[in-house]
Amino acid sequence: MTLRILWGKLRKRNKNDYRQFQFSVSFAVMLISSFLLLICSPLIQGAFPEGGDSSKQAWLIFAAAAVGCIVFVLYVTKLFLRYKSREIGIFLALGAEKHMLKRSLTAELAQMTAICSVIGIAVGAVISFLAGKLMEVLVADVYDGKFSYTLNGFLLSVLYSVVLFLIIQFQAGRSMKRTNVMEVINEQRRQEPMKKSVSKAYLISGIVMTLVGIFCAMILPQIIAYAAGLFIGSYMNAFYLLALLGIYRILVYAVSSHQRGRNPQKYYNNLIDYGMMKFQGASVVRNMLVITLLLFGGLFAIAYFPMYLTTTSSDMGYEAEFSYRYLNDAAEPSEAEISSLAEDHNISVTDYREGSFIRIVGDGVDRDVDDSGQLIETYYEKYARYDVTSASEFEKLTGISLDIPDGTYYQIIGSSSRENLWTKYGEMEHLYVTDEDAFLPFTFTDTVTYESLNISGDISMGDAARFVVSDSDFQRLGSGLDESSRETQVLFSTDGITRDKIAFSNDLFRELADRMSPSMDVMDYYNSVTEERVGAEYTESYTGAIVDPENPLKATDWQFAPLMVPILDQQLLMDLSTRLMMFAYIFIICIAASGVIGYTRSQNVGLTNQQVFEDIKRLGADLKYRRTLMRRQLRKVFVLPTILGVGLCILYETLMMWNNDRYLAPGEIRALLALAAVAAVVVVYQYAIYRMSVRKTGKLLKL
Repeated sequence: MTLRILWGKLRKRNKNDYRQFQFSVSFAVMLISSFLLLICSPLIQGAFPEGGDSSKQAWLIFAAAAVGCIVFVLYVTKLFLRYKSREIGIFLALGAEKHMLKRSLTAELAQMTAICSVIGIAVGAVISFLAGKLMEVLVADVYDGKFSYTLNGFLLSVLYSVVLFLIIQFQAGRSMKRTNVMEVINEQRRQEPMKKSVSKAYLISGIVMTLVGIFCAMILPQIIAYAAGLFIGSYMNAFYLLALLGIYRILVYAVSSHQRGRNPQKYYNNLIDYGMMKFQGASVVRNMLVITLLLFGGLFAIAYFPMYLTTTSSDMGYEAEFSYRYLNDAAEPSEAEISSLAEDHNISVTDYREGSFIRIVGDGVDRDVDDSGQLIETYYEKYARYDVTSASEFEKLTGISLDIPDGTYYQIIGSSSRENLWTKYGEMEHLYVTDEDAFLPFTFTDTVTYESLNISGDISMGDAARFVVSDSDFQRLGSGLDESSRETQVLFSTDGITRDKIAFSNDLFRELADRMSPSMDVMDYYNSVTEERVGAEYTESYTGAIVDPENPLKATDWQFAPLMVPILDQQLLMDLSTRLMMFAYIFIICIAASGVIGYTRSQNVGLTNQQVFEDIKRLGADLKYRRTLMRRQLRKVFVLPTILGVGLCILYETLMMWNNDRYLAPGEIRALLALAAVAAVVVVYQYAIYRMSVRKTGKLLKL
């Protein structure tokens, strides 16, 4: 009988130990392969702007997911090899040669890894197909991309399986280097006691270190930046290590500190429980820390999803369904052409209005950070080419009447605009009159909110700033300007069903993109005055917008991109789908890994304390007491890490949202509530794993 046959019989006898390893490897390959097959498909690649940050972010998230799965598989492999150590040790004791055992173990692991990889890739292909087809349906009206498998997706999936195979074999090789037979046999029973007892001061210091670490890494840099104009750099993130040390101290206290206190009888009643936990405390604390970090990481990854889920175009309060602007040297469609195009799609145009803007050079303040981290403010007499309209034109577009004396102005902002360290209201003080070759002084009066006229999500002062001046100032500023410096703003809504509106939006977008003038072919952050100041290097970086007339989803880097609510809803849906895909993988990996670690830790409790439970049974402990003792041991692994991981993530997200602009918007509050709901699901999941662990450990201990 060969060694391979003997191990085959052992495998049949110990199915559960093998199933855990096989499931984990298959699960990891399935997650990564489905991610790769989906992200490499034409559906996703076609929606990413060329050279944009979306594609880079997707691959960065993939890297995080891949590393997470590798760590996950490393942990499971280590546990599996601990199970195998007893079999290996027995064969060594019976005289089997180590090189034979190593070769046999390598072959067995290779066979299992290959089978698991094939299963994982196959299941991943099914999942990516279903996800891709669902995304096709969701964005079919605005984007005709189709999901299909690609060779690159399969090759990268196979490559990842090969990487896992090499890592597993490396772990197996390290495991086989031990020469002490008894050490190998008793590997499963190895104890890692906590060698120190700590006081409440240790706990308090841990809480303080956690809070101080988060404060110094997240909030302190913002306080210094606002108070002193100094950006102290990313090295402040090192304070997160202080927070990590604080969490570790909290966990150490929970495991090792058990004092008689005011109720000594309670202490004595739980003396066995305390002793058992402390005897293996070092490994328990490590597992608890890893579970805490995994739960925090998983919730942090999925936290972006509720933000997008609770943000819709209706939340932005657009006053018109369609808003676009064009320079007058472009041959953009007229009102009659738009009405005719709408009729072709069985919808009607309502509340159509046009208004005139002029593009005028004005002064402003540029802010940057020098090499030392100090905020530098530089005033430029010619800073940007602003959009300027008159009070009467503004009233024609919006119905809002503004009393604007000569020499004063209002600034148009969006409903979510806020002043911050980089941008402030009212910094424009002069506008240039071409005919007079002179600057007119202007005084800031106030802001006026109109979302459909806001061409930037923030109050950035470059080409994104728009002002309203008096009619006489508007006439004076506009004299002598050519058509490329005059702009038409169009606003209108439509009546009809959503599907027809989306089809109309696609055709209108195509018309606008095809008819734009060369001066409109610029990216979002292009500033013509900065181009004159900087030169060719700036021109190469910011001219040539990424616009595909057939695909509105790729218009994110076009400065003159139209705002069409029907398409915006579809873009949000596409963005939501891709981000759900990306961040959900990290969430699933982290939460699954925390469950596996908690579950396997519970089995270790059973294996390492089997003799203890037998001894207390002989000493008279009844079944109820032994079950209670077992549950107390397992609760340590699940309860505190879950509280810390979930609680810290919600606290961190709240602070991060508030820290951005010192304000929690309604959408952010809804996102936090949604995150709390996800956290509740995670708590239920942890409880389910705990119940499974109780049943499994109870069987191991015959309880």
